[in-house]
Amino acid sequence: MNVLKITLSSALLAGATLACLSAQAAPACASVSPMERRIVERANGDVDTLRNFVVRTSVPAGVNMYDVRVHLDQWRAAIDCQAQVAATEHAAAVAAAQPAVDATAAPALVAQR
Repeated sequence: MNVLKITLSSALLAGATLACLSAQAAPACASVSPMERRIVERANGDVDTLRNFVVRTSVPAGVNMYDVRVHLDQWRAAIDCQAQVAATEHAAAVAAAQPAVDATAAPALVAQR
């Protein structure tokens, strides 16, 4: 049973290390303004909702349907990238919170068995 715990803990530690490395090597995501994020949220709904939102906010935000058509895919990609980086960072934080097993104690535990 102790060998299983050590193996499982070692696997978690290796996973945490890989998660940390991938989080550090992650590419920088493009920034998205709050208005662009709201436009992407509306675009995930129906077209009428998006069109009404853009028309209503075109003067204060300076965004029109042409801008949305040109940049929507870029904004979606940036939001997806940010979500993936956040998920990777969360997984690394959870893995780092797991208690580590002392590698020098492993042979002693196996010898006791």
